[in-house]
Amino acid sequence: MRIRRSFNLLFTLLVFSCGNDDNYKGPDTKHTQIKSIEPICGPIGEVVVIEGKDFGDFLEDNIVEFDGHNALIKTASTSRLVVVVPSGADSGPVTVKVGSKTAESDVDFVVKP
Repeated sequence: MRIRRSFNLLFTLLVFSCGNDDNYKGPDTKHTQIKSIEPICGPIGEVVVIEGKDFGDFLEDNIVEFDGHNALIKTASTSRLVVVVPSGADSGPVTVKVGSKTAESDVDFVVKP
């Protein structure tokens, strides 16, 4: 008798815990990606256009770095960022951070004197 009650309780808990959750949207399949950078070289202060996907729609949603130095973001959309090469940057990868997601360029941006 005691085993049957335990089984019924366990079964009831299992049924209710596995019900539909209308708020569940599935795994987050979006990932930030850099597709192109134009120009790919230039001096400090150069305006650069970064094309990609899943960027933040607002300036404050994005962090863009050139060799670890934060760039000034002039405009932002989910597919394009217009930024300024920051003071102190050396040649190296460009990164875009949106929340917990980070994208790194496949090619280095070359800082010219």
